[in-house]
Amino acid sequence: MPAAPFPILTSERLILNELKKTDRKQIFEIFSDPDVTAHYDVERFKEIKEAVQLIKYFSSRFETRTGIRWAIRKKGEPKLIGSCGFNSWNEFDASVILGYDLAPKHWGKGFVSEAVKCILDYVFSAKFPIKINRVESLILPSNLPSISVTLRAGFEFEGVMREKCFCNGAFHDMNLYSLIRKDYEAA
Repeated sequence: MPAAPFPILTSERLILNELKKTDRKQIFEIFSDPDVTAHYDVERFKEIKEAVQLIKYFSSRFETRTGIRWAIRKKGEPKLIGSCGFNSWNEFDASVILGYDLAPKHWGKGFVSEAVKCILDYVFSAKFPIKINRVESLILPSNLPSISVTLRAGFEFEGVMREKCFCNGAFHDMNLYSLIRKDYEAA
């Protein structure tokens, strides 16, 4: 059975499409920026090959139907400004985990909120490969802008997962947020 084509999504200002090896420079710039990784559960990139490995990882997740990650691009501009997607799918529980990143020069302009709305519309549609009931978001409590994005998208705070992630040399708590299909459809 041939692999399904990678879905291309659009919004008013954005095109969300497949990450390519040619995006490695922009991915490296994002994940080597201390302002990005300060609120992200990954270590800061030190070499461009880490960006290539991340792109390969995201591609393999799509190929195996265990995750999907889109490049975020402004319409009319091919350069990647960030990425977003569902880092893991759990078919048994009908759930996915939301993740996103954005180059700092694009922060505060509503691009992440717009991209998140776009991928939520997709994940709760019949076009998504599995029927999803729940989207989760795990956010470091210090990442107030990301918490705002998640709450504006309709997620509810569920609680704190104590010492859930190890990053920047220490264990950190993570806030857990969720959006349930019936709440999404009622909004």
